[in-house]
Amino acid sequence: MTRPDPLTAPFGAFALSPLAERLRRLPTALPGDALRRSAESVVRRALMSGGRDIADIEVFPGQFARVHLRDNRCEKRVFAGSKSWDNAERRAIRDAMEAKPVNDPFVFVDAGANAGLYTLSVLADAMVQSRPVKAIAIEPDIENRRRLEFNLGVSNATSVTVLPYALGAEEGEGAMVQSATNRGEVHVASGSETGDTIRLRPLKAALADAGADRIDVMKMDIEGFEELVLKGFFTDAPRSLWPKMILLETRHEAAITDGAAGLCLEHGYQLAQQMRQNAVLVLPTGDE
Repeated sequence: MTRPDPLTAPFGAFALSPLAERLRRLPTALPGDALRRSAESVVRRALMSGGRDIADIEVFPGQFARVHLRDNRCEKRVFAGSKSWDNAERRAIRDAMEAKPVNDPFVFVDAGANAGLYTLSVLADAMVQSRPVKAIAIEPDIENRRRLEFNLGVSNATSVTVLPYALGAEEGEGAMVQSATNRGEVHVASGSETGDTIRLRPLKAALADAGADRIDVMKMDIEGFEELVLKGFFTDAPRSLWPKMILLETRHEAAITDGAAGLCLEHGYQLAQQMRQNAVLVLPTGDE
């Protein structure tokens, strides 16, 4: 049997069998994070043992994705672990959404969107809450953006604006450095690194491109460029445009006061929650 081409095959071409799909969903019904995560690991290994590397799934309620299991850690983890994957981070976003008036559109910026899993999670939560949402997904890498746009398309996600460039401290060009093992680690070159030429655009300008005049939550994972981008943004953007909440990767820093998180603290943000790899920083009410 000829294998479908993942670049052109319609959604469903890589669907699991009914039995495999029941097995994939089994861990979501288990109580407790530890038990559920252990079951997810077992199920993931079982379903990948026959060489499966792509699957078309309902990744979150009402949201769909073609997940690639061999070259992107977040897609692999969410395949059999959509309930546990970054659950504390996604809960913080969900809580911020719930705290807003129900008819007030929730504005979410996914900076370093990868295959779009955070954006799809926000869309799923908005459906549950019957809330309008405006999402901005920023992804400069060609392959990651192809996956992102495919997933948004099969999920009928019409409220998402995709921006096809990288964030930078100022307008210019950079190089995209690839990773052979994890597409979540592609990044803008620094030092002597080389890669395909990409456009760099400041965050303030990107928000103007997307027609956003405020941000409720911004998730930023741009592999070490966060501090440079935020420094320019805090200098140039009015406080009314500053995100009310920032979910920021901190695994590269020795302490929360280092790097981009430390910069946010210097500009009045408060640490609301520290996860293993990420931190949630909030702008106190009245400071925006």
